[in-house]
Parts: sequence; structure tokens; C-alpha cells
Amino acid sequence: MMRNVCSIFAGITLAWFLQSPLANAQITTGTVTGRVVDSSGSVLPRAQVVLISEAHGTRSAAVLTNDSGDYVFADVTGDTYTIEVTAPSFKSTRRTGVVVASGDRIGVPTISLEVGRATETVTVTAEAALVQTQSGERSYAIETKAIESLPITHGNFAAAVAFTPGVDGSKTGSGSTARLGDPNGSQDNIMMDGISAMDTGNNGQMLTMNIESIGEVKVLTQSYQAEYGRSSGMQITAVTKSGTNEYHGSGYGIFTNTAWNSRSWVAQKNGDTPVFSKLNTYGYSIGGPVRIPKLYNGKNKFFFFYAHEFRPQSILANSGNVVRLRLPTAAERTGDFSQSRDQNGNPITSIIDNTTGQPFPGNVIPQGRLYAPGIAVLNQYPLPNVTQTAGANYNYQLNPATYNQLTQQPAVRMDYQFTPNVRISGKYSGQIQRPVNQIGSIPGFNDAYVPYPVITNYGATFDWAITPTTILEVTYGSIKNQLAGGNNGGLDTSPASNRLNTLGAFPELYPNAGVVDSSYYDYQVLQKEKPVFWDGKSVNFRRSSAGAA
Repeated sequence: MMRNVCSIFAGITLAWFLQSPLANAQITTGTVTGRVVDSSGSVLPRAQVVLISEAHGTRSAAVLTNDSGDYVFADVTGDTYTIEVTAPSFKSTRRTGVVVASGDRIGVPTISLEVGRATETVTVTAEAALVQTQSGERSYAIETKAIESLPITHGNFAAAVAFTPGVDGSKTGSGSTARLGDPNGSQDNIMMDGISAMDTGNNGQMLTMNIESIGEVKVLTQSYQAEYGRSSGMQITAVTKSGTNEYHGSGYGIFTNTAWNSRSWVAQKNGDTPVFSKLNTYGYSIGGPVRIPKLYNGKNKFFFFYAHEFRPQSILANSGNVVRLRLPTAAERTGDFSQSRDQNGNPITSIIDNTTGQPFPGNVIPQGRLYAPGIAVLNQYPLPNVTQTAGANYNYQLNPATYNQLTQQPAVRMDYQFTPNVRISGKYSGQIQRPVNQIGSIPGFNDAYVPYPVITNYGATFDWAITPTTILEVTYGSIKNQLAGGNNGGLDTSPASNRLNTLGAFPELYPNAGVVDSSYYDYQVLQKEKPVFWDGKSVNFRRSSAGAA
């Protein structure tokens, strides 16, 4: 029955593979090779070798050594393994602590079997980390234990790259290579669970997943194999955490608040009232076996892992700086510049009439010379709230405002081993934020609305060891983000929050701006006096058939 189920699943998966637009997958499994000899050093063919996961308790399909005593496991998920070797008339031998990272090609030292009964077992403990001897790449794996123990920046798994030998830690996380000896800089390629995590819009990292959800980060710096590509920089591959055959969980909290910082020298000298922001990070994770009572060895078949992080944040507008601007005064909006000061705080000496080249008397522009639409534009700006004094370059001052945001990062992974030859895994991770009105430099005046940005990353992998040397591995996945909008730097804006970007609303002032040589439009519209609305306010002016206002 199980064989039929696997055959049906393999057929469906193969059809999906052939018909669906797949993401470019990266190698996420490793290879383990080694040799078995007897106590005299002679090779031992037909010995049976099995890989046992120390975290999951799962056993691989057995492979037999060839005539040279060699064995190969070609599709090994990143984990820590025990190698078990048995042969007739020899004691069983186990070698523990064999660490395999994604993409590794591990050569295990020769295992020697002693003559004896098969019921006797010899356990060999690895005394030193195994070296990748089967390829010439320069690589480094940051494993779960290191991730949990090292002081890695929490918010982005790419920060773990700083611990890679030959990498400049001060440059990691920027999207460009941090390899020593590469002054020109090359673009890195970042993967998650075999799926590209690159944003094709800016060629940067799309999902900066927190480190608590990551089980391993593999970094290839140079001389990597042909299956890696898309960039000339480093290859960074992250693998999400997996559940084990024992239940485990965690909870954590990180708290930051600018109120704990000392005030800057400039703020002290200006007498600025401090405004504070904060970022709190809370999260939890849980993982373990999904027990299936009727299934033999049920707790070593099906595993789950779930993590969820919350980041409530109070964000300071204008980078926390006090807003100081030189805005048009009420008198200036009526054409009176007699009391005005320039950007250096000096009195304005003269306002020149461009038709005569002479100053306006008393620096006052006659009412008949004022341009109504231009006055309507000026009236969108708030009035000054402080008096501009000699030497000052501002007449408007406002403490920075704050707005609140909540970022969530859920992650889930399921792993199931149908048989020693067949396994499947599914993963999801993402980032969700609230819709928020990002406060601009002048609150309520140039705010920008962000309507729910979402990043979604999911994937599934099917592995079938058809023979010890023939492996079918299919990975399907997708990563995408929901852009907020197409204007104002990628942000959606509403009429009430886009008044500072005045030029963007000029078509409202000039409804005929996009009409060329239209006699109908000239006759029906341009000959009429028509109110033109600017954010709820109307300005009346007459247009002639020539388009003059």
C-alpha cells in the first residue's frame, strides 16, 4: 500500500514539475562518502551502511559498499548523523557526530570493522569536525547550536555571514559582497530553503527573516560548483528550523528605547525637547514529533516546527529630528514682503517687478498681480508658528511626531518520511505589517499611506532515493512581496496627505493640460468661467481660448 501511495505521489509531483513555472532551486542537501575496511586494512565489500539522524531518529535506506569498500549517500538533509555499519561475522560499528550542512560533500574517515558477533557494537565518536574533502569550494556553515549561542543580530539571518572566515563583518547584510580581497564588490545571492530570496526590483534581500526561525546558514565564498549561480558574489543559503523527535520550545523578548540613550550635543544646545521611540520584539517557537500511534515508530516519522515573532514599534518621523522650516507668512501670501526675512534671517531688500525690472514700492506686490492658483498652492502650507529673528533661517518649528507599527514574522515547517527512501517537506515564512499612515516631516501635511505590505515565502521538496546512486529531488516554491504603490517612492498617498508634492497635482489646476488642438474642448470649456478645486478649496479664474489664465 505504501509503495502504491509513493508511486502516485511521485507521479503527481513529476507532473507538477513539468507543468508549473518553478523557481530556480538551490542545492539544500549534502553528500556523504566513505570507505569500510576490516581490522587488517583490507577493503570490505557488501557491508551495509545506514545514516541515522540524531535529531529525528529517522533511518536512511541502507546502501552497500562496492568492491572497493566505498559507499555514497547522495541526498542527505542538513543534520547531525550517526553512521551505522554492519557485515556478517563482524561487530556492528557506529560513528557518531557526523555533521552535514546543505550543499556539503563530506568525506568520512575510513571505518574499520572488528571480527565478532553482529550483536556486539563498537561506537566511534568523532574527535574533530569533518572536513569537506570532495570539492574545492570555500564554504562555511553556521549551524543551529552556533546560531543559538553567538551574539548574532536578531532581525536578519544574513547577519550570521559575519562569522564566516574571509568575510568583512562590517559589510554584511548590505546585499553586496563582503569578501576580503574583493574591493570592487560583487552581488551576493541569497536563498531560503532552496528558493531565491532576492528582490528582482532592487537585487537586494527580499525577506529579512529573524534568526530564531533559521536552523542553518551556509555561505559559499569562492570556487563553488556550477549548480550555484545568479551572481558573482557569495552564495548565502538559509534553511529553516525543523522539529525533532522530542518536543522543544522557546520564548524571548528584546527591548529597545531611545529614552535610554543620552541626548546629543546638538539637541542640548538647541534646547530641543526629546521625543522617544521604541522597538520591542517578542517571539516564541515550538517543535517536535507528530505522533501517529498506529504507525510503527510513529514519533520518528512526522515532525513540525512553528515560530512567530511580533515587533510592535513606535517610529519617529523625520528621523527624530526637530522640524525647522521657512514657510510663507500670512502677509507674504497677500503679496506683502515688507517685513520678510530671507533664508539667512536678513531683511529682504527688494522684490523686483519682472515686467519693469524695478522694485515694487514698499516690497508689496499689488493684488492685481497675484496669481490665484499660485496663492492656492501657498495656502496648502501651514502658517509659521514662531517669529523669524535675525540670523535664524526658520519661522516654523515642530517636534517630531511618532506613529505605531506592528510587524509579524510567522514561520512553519513540516517534514514527513514515508519510507527510508522517500521524504517530503513543506515550509512557509513571511512578514506581515499593519496598514499605516507614515507621518512626514509636517504631520498631517505630507504623510504617506502604506496599505498593508506583505512578503510571502513558501516551498515544498520531494526526495526519492530510487537507488543509492539515483536520486529524484523536486523543489517547488515562490517568494513575493506586495508593493505598496507606484508613486512617492513606492508609497500610496491620499489627496489629504500629498499636498507637499504640489507638482503632482497640477493637472487639477490645469484640466486641459493633456489636450492638444481640441476645438471642442476650447469651445465647450475654455470659454467658460469654471471653479477649479484644490483639496476642497475653490479658486475662480477665467481662461481664454488661447489658454491664458
